[in-house]
Amino acid sequence: MRVTSTKSRTFSVVIAAAVIFQATAVNAQHAADNPISAADDAYGLTLGLESVGLYSPGLVRGFNPQAAGNVRIDGLYFDQQGALSNRVIEDSTIKVGVSEIGYAFPAPTGIVDYDLRHAGGDVPSATIIANVGPDESRGVSIDGSLPVIGSELVLPIGVSTQVSTQTPSYGPYPGYTSNVTSIGATPRWSPNDKITVRAIVDWQQTSNAKTFPLYFTAGDFLPPSISKGYLGQNWAEGRNVTMNLGGIVSAQLTKIWLLKAGVFRSTNDYPVSFADQYTNIQPNGQSEHLVVGYPDQDTSSNSGEVRLTGAFLGGDWGQQLIFMARGRDTNARYGGEDVVDEGPAVIGTLVELPEPDFIYSAPTNDHTQLWSVGSAYHLDWRKRAEFEIGIQDENYRETVVAPGIPDSGMSAHLPRAYSNAAFALAPQWTLYAGYTQGLENSGAAPNSAKNSGAVLPASKTWQIDSGIRYVVTPKFKIIAGVFELQKPYFNLDTDNIDRELGVQRAKGVELSIAGELAKYLHVNIGVLDGKVSIVGSNLAAEKVGFVAVGQPLLTYVANINYDLPWLPAASMDVSATHFGTAPASIDNGVYSPAVTLVNLGGRYQFTAFGKKSSLRLQIQNLLATKKWTTQYTPGFFQWPPPRTVFAYITTDLL
Repeated sequence: MRVTSTKSRTFSVVIAAAVIFQATAVNAQHAADNPISAADDAYGLTLGLESVGLYSPGLVRGFNPQAAGNVRIDGLYFDQQGALSNRVIEDSTIKVGVSEIGYAFPAPTGIVDYDLRHAGGDVPSATIIANVGPDESRGVSIDGSLPVIGSELVLPIGVSTQVSTQTPSYGPYPGYTSNVTSIGATPRWSPNDKITVRAIVDWQQTSNAKTFPLYFTAGDFLPPSISKGYLGQNWAEGRNVTMNLGGIVSAQLTKIWLLKAGVFRSTNDYPVSFADQYTNIQPNGQSEHLVVGYPDQDTSSNSGEVRLTGAFLGGDWGQQLIFMARGRDTNARYGGEDVVDEGPAVIGTLVELPEPDFIYSAPTNDHTQLWSVGSAYHLDWRKRAEFEIGIQDENYRETVVAPGIPDSGMSAHLPRAYSNAAFALAPQWTLYAGYTQGLENSGAAPNSAKNSGAVLPASKTWQIDSGIRYVVTPKFKIIAGVFELQKPYFNLDTDNIDRELGVQRAKGVELSIAGELAKYLHVNIGVLDGKVSIVGSNLAAEKVGFVAVGQPLLTYVANINYDLPWLPAASMDVSATHFGTAPASIDNGVYSPAVTLVNLGGRYQFTAFGKKSSLRLQIQNLLATKKWTTQYTPGFFQWPPPRTVFAYITTDLL
């Protein structure tokens, strides 16, 4: 009997799909993509395999908008549990500051807005991307758009198989490989010019995922330097399956009223996962080695939104009335892990251990619901002044069923409001200001916590910001602003339990410089200079410092792209990402050093066998920087990853 591996079957599917698309595709799509020249500001844009800008879907102004529940698909509320693949997403943008004006029902920690794959008209299109790097990474994907019934029914669809070195939260590292397969489709049905219906089907599987170790020192000092090579346990391979399903309807009911509605289901299932931790590390590298096994951990959510918008035009005035209802129903199962002490170890020395016989206990079940209704008003005067105000009434309820203790629950009912305004001082100068309240998710406890995976209570938050935008040219903009944001501070207490320890107040200054600075020269530069302070009545007794852990005082991301005038098909680019010094422990007893990552790359567009193509080549971590750092909870790792090469070829099938 012949046995074919799952990986081989998936690769065969990709090749078969490529043949089908090649036979029909006649329209170019993505060979010319360049996020540096495509970005309108420096707040964050993800386009294909690359991102530019100060912020990302998992990090805005020091906080995580995805964990906070501030994710939208084409502007509609979506409670994301499993990651969306590139098979269904064209790009994602960050809505913060001036970019939130005109965006109904914003949120204090910013909005991540996903743009669904663009559906072509009655002409087929397809793009193949073959990538290699960083390190052992390699893969191939094909995405296209097939007209089923002319331009009335169009099927954007894609498939991908990858060997990835991307760790869950820390970036790509050599040796920590996983196999990732994704399949997705976003069909669009437009029976007439007033109604559009879109569906989302997105499935992604990650298998054989090596576990990335974290390091915890015994005192207020950094671990000694170690190799950045593979130091994991070969048996500690996790698995993960995510599924995102949904549908969006847009209907122009009358000349005035537009109805949009979306319903979504997002699931994230870890049938098996592990944690690899070196604790009580001494200055000489001696430590205690702990490995943690987790039984099936999964989260699922049903969410959606219905929105009715009325547009009223009269002379110099434009007005909008918006009515909205949204909600989510989320179930999470977590806990039941088993911690095995493997005894003393020296960090940086790889010792492959036999897999323990983990003994799992009963998990905890968490059920949360959030329901909201709201209305908003937006006023525009001659494109020179804008004003908007909105209010929502929200109901939140959470119930926790944990083994060995009585069931517990909490609820909250509160209104939240927002208001934004912008005024053009001159054709090129615009002032803006805004205030936003929120009831946001607080995420889940990390693997290093005793209550690992626990869904933390929703947080009451608020934000004020203001600034000025200078449109130097239609293709070049500068935005400068200030902001203040407040939300509860959840982190590990002295018993290693993730809970509310105080209030965090973030104050900062932002700068965005983006666009075509000169002929052939595009820049995208974002700067954040600020501080996340912790306020509480008993911080010293809880051993909590006055600055949030993992929050640098200075962050900047600079991208520069230069199109070679003597070789129009080619461009060169350089990027620098800097994180300033930041507290690396809850008590602020030790700080991680400042670190700067420099990448150098280029693009070359060409035609091969009649197909428009482009080659992308990038040297990552050009200066071979290596520093100990941490994220928002304790646990050291070395960043950036080692110097490596990343490359991919994009071909549009014509």
